Amino acid sequence: MRRVPALAVPVDARSGVAFLSYPNRSPLLAITSGRSLLVTLTLPERLEAGHVEFARQLACRAMAYAVAVERRYRGLAPMTAGEQVTA
Repeated sequence: MRRVPALAVPVDARSGVAFLSYPNRSPLLAITSGRSLLVTLTLPERLEAGHVEFARQLACRAMAYAVAVERRYRGLAPMTAGEQVTA
């Protein structure tokens, strides 16, 4: 069995996400945990189509995660496997 790197970030009410845009360099996405952990997603200066696809997948999965968290918070049933989240 092949081992792969994994990262689990415990979040709490003090956790946050920041998007930083710069005029002459790649944007930065930072995730902070209330426990003083900082995770940043950085890109090379020269972007390719794969970087765009990754960013789109990240946005899609983050939206699905937000919907699932809110449904659980409100005591609603989880989404079914066939349901899709739309922005």
